[in-house]
Amino acid sequence: MTLKQCIRAAIGDRGRSFVTRTKYALGRRPRVNHAAAGSLSYPEGRRAAIVISADLELAWAWRYAREFRDPLAFARQRAYQGRHNLPIILELCDQYGLPVTWATVGHLFLEHCDRADGRAHPEMPRVPYFQNEFWAYRAGDWFDSDPGATCSADPEWLCWYAPDLVTSILKRRVAHEIGCHTFSHVVFSDKHCPNEVAAAELRCCQEAARLRGIVLRSFVFPGNVPGNYGSLRDAGFVAYRIETAYELDVPRRDGLGLWQIPGGITLEKPYRSWTAAEQVRLLRTYVDAAIAHGLVCSFWFHPETDPSNVTEVFQPIFEYIASRPELWVTTMSDLARWLDAEVTQQYPARATSAAS
Repeated sequence: MTLKQCIRAAIGDRGRSFVTRTKYALGRRPRVNHAAAGSLSYPEGRRAAIVISADLELAWAWRYAREFRDPLAFARQRAYQGRHNLPIILELCDQYGLPVTWATVGHLFLEHCDRADGRAHPEMPRVPYFQNEFWAYRAGDWFDSDPGATCSADPEWLCWYAPDLVTSILKRRVAHEIGCHTFSHVVFSDKHCPNEVAAAELRCCQEAARLRGIVLRSFVFPGNVPGNYGSLRDAGFVAYRIETAYELDVPRRDGLGLWQIPGGITLEKPYRSWTAAEQVRLLRTYVDAAIAHGLVCSFWFHPETDPSNVTEVFQPIFEYIASRPELWVTTMSDLARWLDAEVTQQYPARATSAAS
């Protein structure tokens, strides 16, 4: 464990919550790039932009999670929560007119998949065993949990496949974007993901999406751990979400020509001891600061979150966003498209291997 991880573990949930409260009380959050304030002129005279993205994963993100004694059982629980929450979230999006970039694990596009000699997706190269802050993949096969199910009545199918959810997103009144979150929620860092794995993951995502009439343009890194930027460019992506020194900032082109969308903050309560009212109050400060400084604010979430977040946090913050006519609420790819057409000033990219 890193020193930061050791400190976080030692002080616990309440200690971390206290530290966060203190940072906000001292004005150290949100982190604002004051140097870029007012540098963009948004469509229709809007004063700031909001980008909302969702990491749509069902069970795929959690089966090797380090923090759980039975990660596979937790993964299934999260999948069922996601299926419960998603229709409610879509209704809220329709109610408040808010588009979302749904960064979707590519395997969820599939209706079924066959096992050859008992092995799922033998055509896919495997990521080597690894361990990082979030996951511990130290034995077995990356696709061990893929059931090869063929029927939507199978409880396992509901955890690992979701073409029905993709269809439901595309049928809504609000024009949402379907983005990419890798094919199998593989770690995407240069350190742990060989280029051939990254390329294969993205190729399978684009192929599965294309069968449904979708071209994937926006990307979200699993665990927000970045890497393999060249594979993103080669697979046709134009934008990705990335954490930088600032939570409120302007997008920048990296050294490969892709747009870096500021990572912003999660909509979900960060601590068990954190109340929904505290989280909503915090999120409103991000909206207000984005408007005050003319910057881009990104909010992201997991549809698989605790259902209480949907009703107690998402609903009031969606309502607040909709109540602010100064905001341009857009998707990642639409923001990138507008930047391509309108932005002539080039801002240097934040440090990544793509920009060096």
